[in-house]
Order: sequence, then C-alpha cells, then structure tokens
Amino acid sequence: MASLPPIKRISKEDLPDAPDWIEKVIYPVNLFFDSVYRALNGRLTYPENIVGQVKELNFQVISTYDGSDTDKWEVQKFQSSIRDLSKSLQLMQITEVADNGNFIPIGKDVFIDWEDENRIIKIHYITGLTASKKYLLRVKIE
Repeated sequence: MASLPPIKRISKEDLPDAPDWIEKVIYPVNLFFDSVYRALNGRLTYPENIVGQVKELNFQVISTYDGSDTDKWEVQKFQSSIRDLSKSLQLMQITEVADNGNFIPIGKDVFIDWEDENRIIKIHYITGLTASKKYLLRVKIE
C-alpha cells in the first residue's frame, strides 16, 4: 500500500505570487485535506465512515436445539442502525462462553440463517452450536 505524502497543508508562503484572497480558499482546502489525511491514516470506522454495523449478541441456545431443526431455535433479533435494508450479514466471531467466563472456540462449521425485516435483523438459526450452551456472537451487517 502506498504511504501518504508528508505534505498535509498549503500555506500562503507556498504561493508567493498569489493574490491576497487565496487565503480564504486555502483555509477550507486545508480543512478538507486534514480530514482526508486523518481518515486514510487509520481512522476509518464503520459507524462513522462506512455503511455498516457491528453487533455483539450474548445468548443461550435452548435445551431442545439439535443443531439443525429450525423449529427449536429461539430467534435472535436486533435493530439495524443502517439506513437501508441489509444485504449481507458476516460472521466475525462466535465463541462458547464457559461458566467460569472463559471463551471456548467452536469446533464445528457455523452457518447463520438470517433476514432483514424492516430493519430488524432476525437470526433464524445458527448451525454448529450445542443445546443449553451460552455464546457470544459478533456480526457485521452491510
């Protein structure tokens, strides 16, 4: 990846032959340059700069869930904060939460069936989980 240039601002001294009114133009240009420079220097975030939402959910799988039967899953819901209907839900992390608070990685394939119903994200079921266990789920919607 290319690095950002060391020059971040324009000053009146850089333009010795420019008329005096150029200072009124330089100020807003420098504000714009500063914003773009900071954003491209590692300060891009989902909530502020990219259409998307990261959501963390804690839940417990019901005791009758067998890992595949969608009728035995308690639907997980949350409100979307993005303006339009979500087109994708990406699994970022899912871990089992042990009774002592430690996290246990999931050893099976995980699939999430979901929908966006009027900006309410509904997770219909997740495969690969164990009945009666507690989980921490992080997803990103776009």
